Amino acid sequence: NNALGEMNNALPLPINNVRIEYNKANDIVYIKGTDYRLRLIEASSGFQSLIPLYLVSRYLANSIERKGDDSKELMTPDQRERFRKQVQALSKDTGLTEEQRRILISEEAKKFNKSAFINIVEEAEQNLYPTSQWEMLKSLLAMNNTSKGNKLVMTTHSPYFINYLTLAVKAYTLLQKSTNAKTKAKIQAIVPESSAIRPEDLVIYELDEVAGIVKKLPKYYDIPSDENQLNEVLSESNELYAKLLEIQQA
Repeated sequence: NNALGEMNNALPLPINNVRIEYNKANDIVYIKGTDYRLRLIEASSGFQSLIPLYLVSRYLANSIERKGDDSKELMTPDQRERFRKQVQALSKDTGLTEEQRRILISEEAKKFNKSAFINIVEEAEQNLYPTSQWEMLKSLLAMNNTSKGNKLVMTTHSPYFINYLTLAVKAYTLLQKSTNAKTKAKIQAIVPESSAIRPEDLVIYELDEVAGIVKKLPKYYDIPSDENQLNEVLSESNELYAKLLEIQQA
């Protein structure tokens, strides 16, 4: 509701040149293309998966970015009430000096201040075409890059995600080395600078459900290794097709 409530105008989505519109009076979310307008509940499963993820991530990332704005409300009503009760309890503690009380109240306030956005996303690729997965991933990376302390944690079964993350890392290293404006523009036409990733900020883990282990995926020259389970599954399908061709020829 908060994410929808801050929408004043139609909001562009990262895929298909589609915008989101919200009718506050009737509490209806629409998706709008160039020649159609459709209620979200009547849209495809891909839009129904993507839009809540996109809106909430955008809202929370923006709330951290606006942290320095004095008009920003740092606490929810429930948090303010809990904080008020804790301050009252400290004020009644006669064993504290004024300096000690001030320090303790300051420390309590820090617990409620939002200094970073840790975005935990499960199966972001759900119901999305591969090119839409890439557009969605770029938007999540851009949101994550708005504040230094942000973290993006994702789980996926998509064989495309690691390859797309490789693009984001490679774009970062090229942008850092390039001094030519035209070259930078070419790079950003593929991966916007806002979505690029520092190699040291990316860690990928593989889960082996058979062996019951988690292992860190190695890197080669800062790029995630191609030797990962998702790529191996794709390679296996190619090998099976080659065997079928051998049978056909025989």
